[in-house]
Amino acid sequence: MELSRRQLGTLVGAALLAPYLPARPAAAATAWKLMWAPEASVDGLNAFETVEDDRANSHPAGQPHIFPEGNNFRFNMHTVDRDTMTDRQRQEVTGNRTPSGYLQWLNGETWRVTYSMYIPSTLKATTTFTHISQTKMPGTGTLPITVTSLRRVNGVQTIEHKIFQQDILVGSTPLEPLQNKWIDAEYQIKIGDSGSVRWILRSGGTTLVDGTKSGDTFIDDRVRPKWGIYRSLGDTSGSLQDCYLLLTNMRAYKQVQATATRYEAEQATISKGVFENTHPGFSGSGYVNTDNVAGCYVQFAASGAAGPATLTIRYANGTTASRPMDVSVNGTVVASGLSFPSTGTWDTWASKSITANLVAGTNTIRVTGTTSNGCPNLDYMEVVQ
Repeated sequence: MELSRRQLGTLVGAALLAPYLPARPAAAATAWKLMWAPEASVDGLNAFETVEDDRANSHPAGQPHIFPEGNNFRFNMHTVDRDTMTDRQRQEVTGNRTPSGYLQWLNGETWRVTYSMYIPSTLKATTTFTHISQTKMPGTGTLPITVTSLRRVNGVQTIEHKIFQQDILVGSTPLEPLQNKWIDAEYQIKIGDSGSVRWILRSGGTTLVDGTKSGDTFIDDRVRPKWGIYRSLGDTSGSLQDCYLLLTNMRAYKQVQATATRYEAEQATISKGVFENTHPGFSGSGYVNTDNVAGCYVQFAASGAAGPATLTIRYANGTTASRPMDVSVNGTVVASGLSFPSTGTWDTWASKSITANLVAGTNTIRVTGTTSNGCPNLDYMEVVQ
């Protein structure tokens, strides 16, 4: 809250001070629809369309090489493992299986996958190929469409992503600083002869790579994702050894046309804050300025269908410090201490989006300031579903 504002103390239902404006009617919007969210401890390897575990039966004593470990998917690779093509090794899973069948990624569609991975120091980059994820057309003998690889470049271990057949590098970063800890990957593909790929890699909340390239991302039939360890035995750096890879929090989203409904903050239930219209650029009749106190909140009553939704919060923060908030849906916190960093001035507005599950009918969505600085100024919440 700005120091110059008139202190009004705690005011629950302060929206009554603002002119009544109904929620903006639903409008067409593009959104990410959550299509696949397996849990290793529950779904096991049924999360995938196929499992390629020692398909040449080269190392029975090491089987299974691919299995759930707690809530992680684990891929073991031993130096004695051999693929059906004996110059390489392969322990991979393919596709996204759901209770109603496997997902099909088709020409003209846009898909996004997110996951966390743990690459130990024993899983090293090589001078030939070591792929840890791919997209391919189903069928034997087909070339990859895109690949995430561990590759030695001038002796330096790197992790990179490429559009394979056109040899287009989307992004690359040194591998060694990312080993022996969890890192987050995000991959987006627009499927088509004139398609595109976006690859994002984060470590501890820091974005290391965020690259986008255009290229040919379709061969025929459909596109299918793969994960695991697939590497050549032709490495000349001495990097091949027993190793493993862990994956968790795997999610797949399809870009769809959805409906968007806007809920103005000044029409919501307000605790420890007031309606204002001092700073320009807001939507509706104004915005909410909360007190400088932890526990202040704005609570929306949002209509929805049962299933995932994207919640977008528009805000302004004219201070230099983040003003984090908890976001809860129907009493359950779905984002704890979500950061709302400085926007530079109180006249500059920004947006922050999260994905949460709604129930059919009315949903209670509350944003609560978690520090003594209170919330940022809140303009609206938009629900896309």
